[in-house]
Amino acid sequence: MNFGEKLKNLRERDNLSQSKLAEIIGVDRRTIINYEAGKSFPRDMNNYRKIAKWFGVSADYLLSEKDEFTAKAYAEGGKRGKLEAEALVAEAGALFAGGSLSDEDKDAVFHALQEAYWFAKAENKKYSKRK
Repeated sequence: MNFGEKLKNLRERDNLSQSKLAEIIGVDRRTIINYEAGKSFPRDMNNYRKIAKWFGVSADYLLSEKDEFTAKAYAEGGKRGKLEAEALVAEAGALFAGGSLSDEDKDAVFHALQEAYWFAKAENKKYSKRK
């Protein structure tokens, strides 16, 4: 279950409208709609913490490792960073299709891909043209 699905389930569990939840965490209703639809997610960890505190769950519950990676990429690289991270996650998932790797091995591969991604981003910044 991704962040948007978890948020919607928690909101419905507590009989909150999207408008009321938006008011509670300090965003507009459209933002909640986009969160729940999986079109966007909080850029700021403080919003994850506000949501988690309100619903009595941990921020870790709201974020899977893949969600956390995508959120960090979004925070650092905007929409383009998010799209790159989502593509990497999707391609990594395709690597495991029909395979027989254990969950621990899959996690290790995903961690290695994340490290390679962030290393490549850092290296690219060193050599990109300054404007």
